[in-house]
Amino acid sequence: MPGQVSQSLVVDDHQATVDHGRQPAYVWCFVGSLLLSVFSGRTSELGLPIGPDRVLFGLGTLLLLLDPAAWHQHGRLRWRPVHGAIGALLVLATWSAISHGTLVTPLGFFALLDRLLVPFLLFCLAPVIFATTASRDLLLKSLTLLGLYLGLTAVFEKIGPQSLVWPRYILDPDVGIGFGRARGPFVASEAMGMALAECGFAAALAAARFRSIWRLLAIVVMGLSAVGVLLALTRSVWVGTGVGLVLACLASPRLRRWLPALLGAAALAVFVLLTAVPSLGEAVSERAGTTRSVDDRANTNAAALRVIEAHPVTGVGWLRFLDVGQDYVRQADDYPVTNVHIEVHNVVLGRAAELGVPGAALWVACVVLGPVAAALRRPRRSDQEDAHWRLVSIAITAMWLFPVMLSPNPYPLPNFLVWTVAGIALRPSLLAQEPASQSTRSTR
Repeated sequence: MPGQVSQSLVVDDHQATVDHGRQPAYVWCFVGSLLLSVFSGRTSELGLPIGPDRVLFGLGTLLLLLDPAAWHQHGRLRWRPVHGAIGALLVLATWSAISHGTLVTPLGFFALLDRLLVPFLLFCLAPVIFATTASRDLLLKSLTLLGLYLGLTAVFEKIGPQSLVWPRYILDPDVGIGFGRARGPFVASEAMGMALAECGFAAALAAARFRSIWRLLAIVVMGLSAVGVLLALTRSVWVGTGVGLVLACLASPRLRRWLPALLGAAALAVFVLLTAVPSLGEAVSERAGTTRSVDDRANTNAAALRVIEAHPVTGVGWLRFLDVGQDYVRQADDYPVTNVHIEVHNVVLGRAAELGVPGAALWVACVVLGPVAAALRRPRRSDQEDAHWRLVSIAITAMWLFPVMLSPNPYPLPNFLVWTVAGIALRPSLLAQEPASQSTRSTR
């Protein structure tokens, strides 16, 4: 029986391609928006007047709302406590942005979109957007291809040849932050590492679901993603990816027995890579021992606590810490002040400093009732695909929580994917009924 169940999850590539072609236009729009969000905020470097990801997201939302079949065929969305927390936080953050004048600034407006509104919309709509197996498989294949691009870009950036890096702005030290690490189209190493980890976990599920060329490609992407995470030289992502892998394996009886072998293979691969590329070993060692980012984090977090003490209910206003944070920085006895014009390096403290303790509590409630609940829920025994998406949600959420606690984590795609996968993993409880076409096609 276990073998028969596992076999039923393997998808015939030809039939899957046919099914993907039948997907509604809004599914393609949302998938395209997710993929193109790797260039979010960099449209000027690409010579574009507006981000194509934003156009596709708006078009996909409109098409979904205008398609009655999507709501009648796939099931009615249920109202859950997470929706109440999301609504309350959006109202509070919008009011704060309006009252403090940051809603009309480009940074404040797009931060509200990318850090709250769009991730929450993806979470709420994902059960309908990706209600069918074919639509979820399309997402898996798309993330696998994205992982291939990001993984190769990371290798070309750090190992070469750099002539293959595209877009070229990635190699400009004056664009973005963290030059010298694998930054990818995000031109931010932390975002690059997080996205690579998420694509790697998605590729692992793709390797289990597909056969022939897609399975081979997914296996290659898993390896490339692991290498790319290392090349991003970001400690929070290193630790988060390892913890996510371990927790996902421990949550699966089948994977649990393979965990020692996986950890051993990963350690061996890292050793071989660092030995084969001495300059990389030096960079990893230097990055592992650096203290400046730790000092910056300690300074901003201490300043955020002083802001919370002074403004516990309302905070200083949405995205205003950058303007007023220096007024709350104090010279510590055991570490220097190196940079004061940066955001709080802890998302919970940042929300509390800008929206007050109620805002931070609402954000934590959204995370607990959303991604964390998706990772902790018990999957249906009769639905192995449901169980597999839960494992992906466990891995991605665990990885994501480390940058959340150690940085501002303002990056669109890594946040979008966490909430999208959580919405997919929670679809049985977020939808009033499962679609009739939910069953997976078995291999002939």
